[in-house]
Amino acid sequence: MNNLAYTSQDPATIGPKVEEKVREEVGASAPVPYQVETGEAATVSVGSFLDDVAGALVGGKDETLFRLHFDLAQPRPAHLQVSVNRQGVGSHVGLLLYTAKLSKSGGGEVALEDPKFLGKSKFTGDGAVCGKLNANGELIKRANSFARVESQSGGLTLKIKRCCRVVPHENGSMLVIATLPRPVKMGFGAAIDAKDFFDIADMIEAAL
Repeated sequence: MNNLAYTSQDPATIGPKVEEKVREEVGASAPVPYQVETGEAATVSVGSFLDDVAGALVGGKDETLFRLHFDLAQPRPAHLQVSVNRQGVGSHVGLLLYTAKLSKSGGGEVALEDPKFLGKSKFTGDGAVCGKLNANGELIKRANSFARVESQSGGLTLKIKRCCRVVPHENGSMLVIATLPRPVKMGFGAAIDAKDFFDIADMIEAAL
């Protein structure tokens, strides 16, 4: 069982286990390439943007040992940044930061509201873009469910800030969603819900 909590803190041990989970969820027939980013230096091609976002989402209390950067080729090009956090002498997977380029641009930036006690959060920001996205009830439901702000891992409660944004990028848009692993099989397993991200990306692209 791979519940994304480990007795090791070694990237050489943890990386292949996380890759196996990513490969399983995206349906890849071959290992998914990834890079390990340790310490403060962000040397990967994605640049410091994702690190800035990740740092803001965990509120500066980040016990991140290292990050794994996956370049996903299917079902559409996307990037997944996986933060591996310290837990005693072991570790667990925390923040999952998904990004994908969309071929359409709605014009302005929008973001999903913070979770509400009652009802579903909606997109705020550019009026025209919000109108298109908020009109799709299934999209709102899926986005609220996927952009988790709290979960369980290795006996710990993990919390992050809500991040589900669509921002203008080059000739289209960039979708950025942060989430956390979802416990399955009574906590003996965990899911990263990659398929949900790709479904949401398709729905947003179609709505723009």
